[in-house]
Amino acid sequence: MSRMFRCIAMVLVLAMCVMSVGCVTTGTTEDSKRTKNEGAAVGVGTGAVLGGLIGALVGGDSKGALIGAAIGAAAGGVAGYAYGDHVASKKAEYAKEEDWLDQCIASAQKVNQDTIAYNEKIRSDIALLDTKTKKLQQQYAAKQASKQTLLAQKKNIDAAIKVTGEKLDRAKFELDSQKQAVAQVGKKEATGQSKALDAEIAKLESLISELEQHSQDLAGLSSRMSV
Repeated sequence: MSRMFRCIAMVLVLAMCVMSVGCVTTGTTEDSKRTKNEGAAVGVGTGAVLGGLIGALVGGDSKGALIGAAIGAAAGGVAGYAYGDHVASKKAEYAKEEDWLDQCIASAQKVNQDTIAYNEKIRSDIALLDTKTKKLQQQYAAKQASKQTLLAQKKNIDAAIKVTGEKLDRAKFELDSQKQAVAQVGKKEATGQSKALDAEIAKLESLISELEQHSQDLAGLSSRMSV
């Protein structure tokens, strides 16, 4: 296992090198490149750690960890670059950082509002599904409901799981993007705008936790209908 962690550490060092190269340049165009590089570096590092750990569990040795780290780093780098590109492209549209921050806040608020609305809806849907699945379980045990009926209900639940997963991915994408935005102004004196963005990020993190719980609840309901 020690070899596994050495391999992952090497990938993390490379990620930091990518980030340091991106931080050398200044200016609008170069700032955009820097943001993308920073995003890629974060993705590489995170992907390497997760991929390495998964590879170790699956492969049972350092070879599995190395393969997992490489795959995770590649996937994480692509995703991280996409997040960085999202932030940088928005920033490049504005001559003033203040206007860009206003856009970041508005974007975070929009995703927060959408996530709040969906959480409320899916919470209500889960309550109804819970009641229905319990009733179907009882009916199936009493041979008053067919296997097809349970599988049809499972299909409905799985559809809700898919939508919830998409909502969760969108919220996490926004969270990662806004965290990168904060990182770009993090070394400067805190302003009303940066504090407002921090507040939206904290709210989004809470909403994501709630959304993840709903996803787990739906998975539990789906397993009930497995026959």
